[in-house]
Amino acid sequence: MSPVFQGLLLVGDLVFLFLIFVMVKNGRLSVRFSLPWLGLGAGMLVLAIWPEVAKILRSLVQVEVVSNMVFIMLFCFVLLVLLILCAVVSEYNERLKRLTQTNAMLEHRVRQLEEQMQRTGR
Repeated sequence: MSPVFQGLLLVGDLVFLFLIFVMVKNGRLSVRFSLPWLGLGAGMLVLAIWPEVAKILRSLVQVEVVSNMVFIMLFCFVLLVLLILCAVVSEYNERLKRLTQTNAMLEHRVRQLEEQMQRTGR
């Protein structure tokens, strides 16, 4: 890994981690959803500081260039984050369905009570 690429990776990663912390602090990103991104930032920080780790991984996976290995790892991690977010969206979809059904039942019950009150003259 060239020193220029290593420096760019280090600076970019520090900016990335800073932005994640600012978003969590301002409430724009929950801690639960920030953990995968913080993991990505920590992993990239390790690779930027110790490029030997990327070289070892490169030789294990038999990739020609270390920078290609870094981009492959980034791609895999982003796919993992997308999978996590899809699971969260599915969970919220189920919650929304249950909430909608509960709301419909409550509205029905309110209508029944209103009709009953009108019939009894109250």
